Amino acid sequence: MKISHKNGPFVVEINGGILSARQFQAAEGWDTGSELAAEYPLFMFPLRQMPWFVIHSDGLYAQNAHDSLTPLYRGQDAKRLLTCLERAICTHEWRKSFLRKLAIAFISAALFITGYLALNVTEMVTPQVSRGTVTGTQNHAYATLPPQSYSQKAHAAFQGMTTESLPVPEDASQTTQNTMTSTPADGWSLPQEVRAGLPDKLRKAASRGIFTVNLSSGHARTLYVFADPECANCRRMERHFETVSGMVNVVIFPVTIEGRESSLKSLTPVMQLPETERAAAWKQLFDADAGITVPGKAEETKDETLAETARGAIGVNEVAFRAYRLPGTPWTISDDGRYVPQAVLSSPAALTAFLNGDDHDGQ
Repeated sequence: MKISHKNGPFVVEINGGILSARQFQAAEGWDTGSELAAEYPLFMFPLRQMPWFVIHSDGLYAQNAHDSLTPLYRGQDAKRLLTCLERAICTHEWRKSFLRKLAIAFISAALFITGYLALNVTEMVTPQVSRGTVTGTQNHAYATLPPQSYSQKAHAAFQGMTTESLPVPEDASQTTQNTMTSTPADGWSLPQEVRAGLPDKLRKAASRGIFTVNLSSGHARTLYVFADPECANCRRMERHFETVSGMVNVVIFPVTIEGRESSLKSLTPVMQLPETERAAAWKQLFDADAGITVPGKAEETKDETLAETARGAIGVNEVAFRAYRLPGTPWTISDDGRYVPQAVLSSPAALTAFLNGDDHDGQ
């Protein structure tokens, strides 16, 4: 991307990360636009080490943060050179901002397509069921993040997925009636026929490396957990998830059901990390000193493109949470589609028995 600005005898160019300035001086009797004008380079700087440009006394000077003034050009027309520099730099910044926004738009669109293919949330069991009352022992929440809570573009894209949700059982009308009149023992109103297909959808979503935090891998069995770092039950159960991660794969789908904006703020930096680094960052959210600023610690540079992608991924998880009608957080689903009670997770022996077929009192 080459940018060039001319003002009088001065030309400033930005090309390949380098800013350069040169001056044309015409031969006697000719103007600076003629073929007989001589070209003299004045200075060049890498864009990443750009100094301040200052008009001082008899010319143009450069000044870094702690350095003295360095003369760049002396002459009464120094102001014209400064104007030329200003226009070139402003044009460069505008183009860079435009390209960044364009990249974010493409990433949002790509993430929507990825989320659609990964989660494959197709047709709600019925619209009426989603308005039914769910009871149980979890933190109950169907609250939706307001659009401004994450990327406006991502929200607009992912919101459309709610109309293409879960597969409809053949006896959908009968299922709806039963769901409205009785509550399952585990408080989860999703029909058993639909639950059976969830592990495959969750496995495919996790394989994308966009939507999840993998606490462990390489084991024969897998638990999928929808969790919010601001949820009190999630904080209480985190140590149990970390314990059982030594015997099963624990895959976290982060959501913001309880903490809303606060959860989104803490989750975004975690989800924009490479997949292999997220587990450590996730665990830090549950440390006693999480959120406390360390004096003197430099603030990490924010990459808005990555942050936009992370917020979009969390948005997809929110869609799945509502589409699967999960009663609250944390909500744990085994790789055979069963809800895993919290009491089971508190004991490795109980979890082993559960995964081997014990339904834990019908749950």
